[in-house]
Amino acid sequence: MPLTSSLDQSPKAGAPETNRHTTATLAAAVLGFFVITLDATIVNVALPSIRDALGGGITGLEWVVDAYTLMFAALLPSAGALSDRIGARRAFAGGLGLFIVASVVCVSPRRYRS
Repeated sequence: MPLTSSLDQSPKAGAPETNRHTTATLAAAVLGFFVITLDATIVNVALPSIRDALGGGITGLEWVVDAYTLMFAALLPSAGALSDRIGARRAFAGGLGLFIVASVVCVSPRRYRS
């Protein structure tokens, strides 16, 4: 059997499905990166409001960012273990759903304003 026959470049029967799966995986990764970037941007944009509400200076604001980063980093191994147990797709969907619910709760109007 010649070497060129094993390197056949013709499309395989499963190529469209593989291409669709690859596109969906890339879209999910981009969405995840966008959500993480959006979350970090929101924390940084909220820093002046946090400073006004709680008082303090730059040092206090650094602690806010450090606490956010520390919690994010501490939860990553747990998310990986959860992903191993229930599957990456379900863990990603659950995390994205939790992020959306938490975001809606954070921006919803408060009943009692001081």
